[in-house]
Amino acid sequence: MLKRDNQFVLQTETEAPGFRVELRGTTFRLVATGAWTMSEAGVLDEELRRLKVPIPPTSEFTGEMDISGIAEIDTSGAWLLQRTAAAWQRGGLKTRYAGATDSFRILIEEVHRRGQGELPEIDEISPVQQFIETTKTSASSVWKDTVALTAFLGEVTVASLRLIREPWRFRPISFIHHLDYAGLRALPIIFLICFLIGAVVMQQGVVQLSYFGAEVMAVNMVAILSLREIGILLTSIMVAGRSGSAFTAEIGSMKMREEIDAMRTLGIDPIDTLVLPRVAALVVALPLLTFMGDIAALMGGCVMAWVMLGLDPPLYVDKLQEIVSFRHFMVGMIKAPFAAVIIALVGCLEGLSVQGSAESLGTHVTAAVVKAIFLVIVIDGIFAMFLAGIGQ
Repeated sequence: MLKRDNQFVLQTETEAPGFRVELRGTTFRLVATGAWTMSEAGVLDEELRRLKVPIPPTSEFTGEMDISGIAEIDTSGAWLLQRTAAAWQRGGLKTRYAGATDSFRILIEEVHRRGQGELPEIDEISPVQQFIETTKTSASSVWKDTVALTAFLGEVTVASLRLIREPWRFRPISFIHHLDYAGLRALPIIFLICFLIGAVVMQQGVVQLSYFGAEVMAVNMVAILSLREIGILLTSIMVAGRSGSAFTAEIGSMKMREEIDAMRTLGIDPIDTLVLPRVAALVVALPLLTFMGDIAALMGGCVMAWVMLGLDPPLYVDKLQEIVSFRHFMVGMIKAPFAAVIIALVGCLEGLSVQGSAESLGTHVTAAVVKAIFLVIVIDGIFAMFLAGIGQ
């Protein structure tokens, strides 16, 4: 620490929960990190009160509140920062803020406006630096989500292997219930959507290929697209939006009411009870729904081919038999179990991650749908490239 006439002047380095204090050259810096919110305000207030107000030995010394490391802040955190900065100002240490985003700056200025004292200078983050910080935060979030999903997959795999040795753990009633909800009840909307998309693709194909005099080739396009991509993708997206969100909402509501904690207290494994039946039901239901989606898309194409090309259903079926092989059907079907596992795992994991508020539930339901759809498309792309590489 720096001393003047054997009297404490500047402490060169201090560390406490939520911040650290350091002396860099002639700048006395308080580097804030983590969450500065109401839940942390008690600890932060106690530590800040212990922090002695620095007395600058010369006018060259300045103070700096570096808030670039703060993950979240509310009014209580902004008030603690402003109180500390005001105390430094009164002690003769000209203080400014560094690393403030637009939202942080507005909050600090509002806290100052409702309080008293001189507002320290606030250095705003440049757009480039803000973009870099946002990118770093997003990359960190993606990495954490990947690790969490991988760990959850491991838990579910271990629980599934345990079922082979202890089959009485399986919950057949829950399995049948979710099979009915995620499978049978989803059939009408999936059939309708695939039928309409098949008709639209056929109509657009006929219009565009007519410029080359190859209208009949639209049948080939619809048949192969429906079996390889349209059926599985549309079905997976619909199931992710319908069943994946339902899984998150159901398990999240139980988490909010502490029912899952009660299950663990009673010795009931939530993975066996809540997760495995949903995963198994979706693994069975999604391939069947994909099959029906394929048929619906082909039927939509048949209707549009009849209207635009005069190709009646018997001729349409004969054309399909000429151009479609069993491998096209299997390319789409083989993706279905993987998509089902992804949707179920993401939905259940997000449900188990819900905290004790309605806002948290809504956030995780939205995240479950977005992540599941994104991962389904990624899996589909990986399969498409792999199968194209091996000539399928």
